[in-house]
Amino acid sequence: MDKNTFESGFTLIELIAAMAIGLIVIGSIYGLFISEQKMYSLQDQMIEMQQSVRSSMDIITKKLQMAGYDPQETKKFGITDSQFLDSNTVGLSITTDAELYFTTDNLDGDGVIDNTGDERFGFKIEANTLKIANISTVDGSISSWRNIAENIESMTAAYTYANGSSSSGTTDLPNNGVSGKNFNDVRVVTVFLTARTSKTDPKYIDPIKGDNYRRMTLKSEITPRNLGISDFK
Repeated sequence: MDKNTFESGFTLIELIAAMAIGLIVIGSIYGLFISEQKMYSLQDQMIEMQQSVRSSMDIITKKLQMAGYDPQETKKFGITDSQFLDSNTVGLSITTDAELYFTTDNLDGDGVIDNTGDERFGFKIEANTLKIANISTVDGSISSWRNIAENIESMTAAYTYANGSSSSGTTDLPNNGVSGKNFNDVRVVTVFLTARTSKTDPKYIDPIKGDNYRRMTLKSEITPRNLGISDFK
């Protein structure tokens, strides 16, 4: 007697439905993977930005704290101009609050400003990079600038004087001819550093700049420990 034979399997419709469900699942997993990858990338950029701005501020702070160190009491050391001339010379002028220049007699304490990077310092921002001055050993001028940290967007410095007044922007910068607001009257330097992520975040819009970079601003009030010491003698 013959038996009816039934072969099991998928119909074309079932196969198409299974493939569609599979593609949806794979697509969801892939989308989740991409989203997680972007999140981790953003976190890495944020961490890198924070480390960059903090290490940059640490370098500036440690250097600036020694500004004006002058064991021979020559009054030639302190906050100064871009050519690093004597800090109490009449007529010098810092024309921008986006750069820092200062001298210190910490190399040999001989009362003479040496033409090296150990007693003359300069910091500025150029092309979103914090730079430190390389000093010419011939005449003490700036021979070039060396990169310290990338993605540092801006640096500004404000000065607080012995009489309690402060500079604002480019107003009342040291040695601008205003009595009591010269190089030797500086007591506190407030430095602001703004860093940004190396890449944009399409899901974020900066409320001020209007672009897609995330930013972090760090503030440090630095007291150069050697400025104004003679006032208490």
